[in-house]
Amino acid sequence: MTPTRDRPLVLLSFGHACVDVYQGSVAALVPYFVAERAYGYAAASGVVLAASLLSSLVQPLFGALTDRWALPWLLPVSTLTAGAGVALGGVTDSYPLTLAAVAAGGVGIAAYHPEAARAARAAARG
Repeated sequence: MTPTRDRPLVLLSFGHACVDVYQGSVAALVPYFVAERAYGYAAASGVVLAASLLSSLVQPLFGALTDRWALPWLLPVSTLTAGAGVALGGVTDSYPLTLAAVAAGGVGIAAYHPEAARAARAAARG
């Protein structure tokens, strides 16, 4: 393998690491939500649920789409959506906006994985 041939897989790996860190960051925000925003544990857990449940529900839909069509633009868009959702969830002042932000981040996380798997398979064939 040459460095040029490995470049797509390295970029996909980096993107995957970013998206997975975003997913874990939502759970890591729970102490902040409890201490700084005075959310109860149920409300703080609801934020985590919003991100993970929505991500789990919509990922098969993105899988069906990427099985039919190559959507390479989805990789950067989903990574940015995931990061923005988690970031906005940490700075918004209202609970509904926090839920919406992390849910949007969850959609970004869900969108990344199927297209990245398709792209990795294509890149590995060289």
